[in-house]
Amino acid sequence: MKTQRGLRERKNVAVKQALFKAAMELFREKGFDETTVDEIAGRAGFSRVTFFNHFGAKQGVLRYYGQHLYGRMEQLLNGTDSGESPVEQIRQMFFAMVREAEAQKEDLKIIFLYSMRDPKYVLEITPARRKIREMVVAHLEQGQRQAEIRGDLLAGEQADHLFSLYEKIVFDVVTGERQAEPMMRSAWLFVLGGIRGQDPMAG
Repeated sequence: MKTQRGLRERKNVAVKQALFKAAMELFREKGFDETTVDEIAGRAGFSRVTFFNHFGAKQGVLRYYGQHLYGRMEQLLNGTDSGESPVEQIRQMFFAMVREAEAQKEDLKIIFLYSMRDPKYVLEITPARRKIREMVVAHLEQGQRQAEIRGDLLAGEQADHLFSLYEKIVFDVVTGERQAEPMMRSAWLFVLGGIRGQDPMAG
């Protein structure tokens, strides 16, 4: 039963990736508004029913990157040494997310451009972003329990600061302003000072 479920899940991921790839190609060629669901499904080799089963609507394609990123973070954490510290695991996640953005920056340009027209994208956190944040918060809380990470700020607050920094780096990478690796190294030194520091207003 587990094997069948695993095969079905892998098949679903493969279909979604194919549809996403076809959609991004068409969005670059024709534009989001001018591309139809039938064209996306046809280029990927599937029916429109299959498309709607996986994405619900054309706008759903724009949300797939977040789901993909969450899957990558799960793979990363499942593959890390269980003895690694929470801080090191957060560092690996942070670096991996930025590198993924750099690798997918042409797709992200399209996603950012058209997603900003959707009030829900701007005002509401997507399920994938919520899951990634929860993952980071859990590691920060573990680090606090192990006295690796400062305890005078809530883990959720620290996660919000970390994601604000991540989003700025991703924006700079996607717009071509700066290279990812130097920014990540500099930003991580800044993060370490923040999550290990003490309240400068205390005492």
